[in-house]
Amino acid sequence: MSEKHLKTGDSLPPYSGKLRLFAMRFCPYAERSVLVLNAKKLAYDLVFIDLDNKPEWIFSFNPKGSVPVLEYEEGKAIFDSTIINVYLDEKYPEKSLSTAETSWAVLKWVEKMSEIPILCALTPTSAETYHKGLEILQKEIESRGTTYLAGDQPGLIDYTIWPFLERFLALPLLGKTDFAIDQSKYEVLTVPAVKSYCLAPETHSKFTESRVKGNPDYNMLDTSDVVCCMRPRKKKE
Repeated sequence: MSEKHLKTGDSLPPYSGKLRLFAMRFCPYAERSVLVLNAKKLAYDLVFIDLDNKPEWIFSFNPKGSVPVLEYEEGKAIFDSTIINVYLDEKYPEKSLSTAETSWAVLKWVEKMSEIPILCALTPTSAETYHKGLEILQKEIESRGTTYLAGDQPGLIDYTIWPFLERFLALPLLGKTDFAIDQSKYEVLTVPAVKSYCLAPETHSKFTESRVKGNPDYNMLDTSDVVCCMRPRKKKE
């Protein structure tokens, strides 16, 4: 899979007939939908978008030009990670990710946390909010006697929260040591749907640094233009 982000002037790739998700590799909202697609083991194409130089055709799928966008039939699309994930769970019920009602405290914390995923958006109270939220999360899991918020297997609520936790793990590397946590507590790291897509804290910190400097390096993971310099050995005569 190419990790190149398409930009203004680039052509829309041909439609393959699969579900197609338009995303940005470092976007936590887009990752929510990637994780749900992975968890349901659905076949899909992933197209990354340069959000600072958006290709013209993205606006035909979403007037706002934001991601994620799911093209579920050729030329037909829905956007917003919550809408996309509910649609996927209802359209493909074979492996349902819906669970029992989650407490209001957890939902409120998810909303607060999603407002501060980027270094430049942190405030003096962000770390306190973060750790209080983690405490709420752990208490919710303990009260249910399960491994995840959704149960013994992760569900929609877990895949909604994880992308933000993933990015917070990079903050200590950016000088925000008050955000440090014990990663071993979070079983979701070992789930195949997450493991196949999540990025290391070092990678997130590098991208965040580029974004804070005003020049986000969207294609830092792309190797599609790398030419191999290895040449086959000549056979001995």
